[in-house]
Amino acid sequence: MKNRWEHDRNRPHYSLKQSRAGFSLIEVVLSMLITLMVGLAVVGGIIYSRQAMELDKQRLAALNYARQAMEAVHTNASIDAGVKTLVPFNAPGLEIEATVEVNFYPVRDDGTVDWNNPQPAPLQGRLCLARVTVSWRPGGSASRVQTVSMSTLVRAGTT
Repeated sequence: MKNRWEHDRNRPHYSLKQSRAGFSLIEVVLSMLITLMVGLAVVGGIIYSRQAMELDKQRLAALNYARQAMEAVHTNASIDAGVKTLVPFNAPGLEIEATVEVNFYPVRDDGTVDWNNPQPAPLQGRLCLARVTVSWRPGGSASRVQTVSMSTLVRAGTT
């Protein structure tokens, strides 16, 4: 009868190095966890960049509305202020309302602007600061109101 500590010569003998040749369960779980974290970071970056692109597209459309209104101010044409539409890039069926506001602030004789007295149209023959503001709320419940603004000096009655 053999002692259990004795080696049986008929049985193959495995060294310690050979018995640890594969991956352990902990190593597999840790590698999967690291892969998952990297994948989530990549997906988060893609979502953030799509939202930033959408906001940039809306800002570009708002700047175009502001530019059109500013050109009308410079040429003394009728100004098309009011509510405009911004079409989201990612949702073409959805429309976002943008408010275009045009105010004229008289410039005093000393060169300061009278901010407390906005006018709907420039005063004839007087220097005024014209400010065009476009504001909108992008889609999403946590979105803040976005604003684009342009200003210039105009004198009514001259081109």
